[in-house]
Order: sequence, then structure tokens, then C-alpha cells
Amino acid sequence: MRSCFRIRRAVALSLIAAALTVLVSAAVFSCGGERRGGEATIYISPGSSTADIASRLVDEDVIDDQKEFLKKAAEMGVDQKLKPGTYRFTRGEPVEGILAKLEQGEQAPEATLTIPEGFSINDIATLVAARTSISKQEYLQATMVGGRRLPLNGSSDAGNLEGLLFPSTYDLEPDITAGQLVDMQLEAFFRKTGDAGWSNASGLGLTPYQALIVASMVEREARVPEERPVVAAVIYNRLAEGMKLEVDATVQYALGYWKTELTQADLETDSPYNTRLYGGLPPGPICNPGLDAIEAALNPADVDYLYYVATGDAEGHHFFTRSYEEFLAAGN
Repeated sequence: MRSCFRIRRAVALSLIAAALTVLVSAAVFSCGGERRGGEATIYISPGSSTADIASRLVDEDVIDDQKEFLKKAAEMGVDQKLKPGTYRFTRGEPVEGILAKLEQGEQAPEATLTIPEGFSINDIATLVAARTSISKQEYLQATMVGGRRLPLNGSSDAGNLEGLLFPSTYDLEPDITAGQLVDMQLEAFFRKTGDAGWSNASGLGLTPYQALIVASMVEREARVPEERPVVAAVIYNRLAEGMKLEVDATVQYALGYWKTELTQADLETDSPYNTRLYGGLPPGPICNPGLDAIEAALNPADVDYLYYVATGDAEGHHFFTRSYEEFLAAGN
């Protein structure tokens, strides 16, 4: 009878222990032991090691095993090729797919922002507001010169950073501010245009900032790459002759938006940017030009043309001439 009691007691204790194990397991399960589902957006900072990335993926429940991730990265030969940026992963997706995204830099759509050549500050602000959490007004406010160090001589008197916000593709952190984005664009201008040949500006009778103004007109006027230095030459030739530039893109900038066909009323818009009314260069850039337009403005073609007119073809070619009569005939 006594030994029977002990057996029953042992069985009872075993059952209690099993029940406690189930309860503990259930508690862990309910407190996050189960991997979360859905997607995870993760920012990988520059300089992150493969181990750092693996740890972050484990923390966000994208993968279960850090060692497996490191092993697979080594096997695929990508452990030193993973790119920083903001990525979106589906929790539980294969490790191979995750590594492929990181190697190829396939970031989340909202993690990159491509700013095209020839966009004005207003254009960029509209794009930024549509693609990020930054409002248009926040971006516009951030583009005021303020106390920033500017990259070109002659730009310190400008009211805003038009022309200096380099068009490129930018990797965005999820909580990026307008000021940080503008700083990135300025830094890209420093980096990408440092070897553009700004010293050539003095030989053209300009400051570097004035050469940037010319580049902005070239960017908006020339669609065919090889015509950029020729358009720049026409601008310089007209300045040398004391002629008004009469660049339609400056009228469009004065209007505040781009339009293909200008009316007579448009051409009479009273603005210092309207080069049909006022002589010399406009007071500032009319857009943010790319490197090719900047290099064209600093290295104009050796031609004597004073006029150009669009030929009307699909590629956007122009007819160039020094003769006003030929210009008129080509435009009809």
C-alpha cells in the first residue's frame, strides 16, 4: 500500500511538471516566441558587417538563425558585398533571396529617391512630398541658403539653393528630414562636380556661379547630348554681342512652371528671369543641372552661332546658325 502511494505521488508530480511546461511554453508563445508575420522594413547603415546585418534580421524576425545566414553568405560569396540602404523583407522568406536583395541593392521603393536633371526646386519639392513623409513646404524651407557652406564662388548671395541641389538617386533613411535630404544633395554637388573644370569659368569672363546659371539654361534647352556645348556657345556669343539671350526656358521659370508653347502674354512676363525682356544672365539658375550640362557650360563649342531653333523631330534636335534670316526661315 505504501509503495503504491509513492507511485501515485510520482505520477501526480510528473503530471504537474508537464502541465507547468505547457503553461510556460504557452506564455513564451504568447509573449512573442512565435515569429511575427508580414513584412519588415529595415535600414542597413553604411559600414554594417554581415554579422551586424544578420543580427538585425533576427531582431526583426526576418530570419531565425544568425549562423545559418552567415554560412549561406559565405557559400554564395556575397559576405563582403552586401549594400547599405532601406530594404523591405517578407518575414520567413528564403535566406538566399534576402542575400540576393542585399547584394544587388534592391531597396524598398520608398527607400530611394531619383531626382532628374533639369528639375527646379519647386519640381523637387513636389516630388519629395509625393514620395516621402516630407511636406512640400518643409522641403522648400530647407532649401533657403541659411548658414550653409556653399560649393561655388558667387552663390552666397542667392536666396535659395536653386542649381546646387544635385540631380541623382539618393538612399533615404525612414525618418529622414528635409534638411538632411538637402544636405545630401549639396554634398553630392561637391562630390560629383569637383572635377568639372570650374576654373574655366574665369576664362569665359564668369564666376563659377554664373557658369552654373548657363548650365541650368543648357539643361532645359538642349535635349540632344552633343548639342549641349553648342547651346552654351550660343549663349556666350550672344552675351559677347550684347544681345538679349531670349531663352524660352527662362520665361517658363519666370511663370513658375514648364510649358511647351509660350503665348505672347507669357513672353511679356515681367521678371528678372525673363531673358526676352532683360539683358544679360538671369539672377540665378533656372533648374538643377546635371554634370553633362555643367561640363558643357564650362567647355562650350568653338562655333560662332547666335541663334538656334527646334527642328521639330522626335529627338529634339536644333538648327543652329549665325544668320538671323536663316533662323527666321528655319522657324517657319
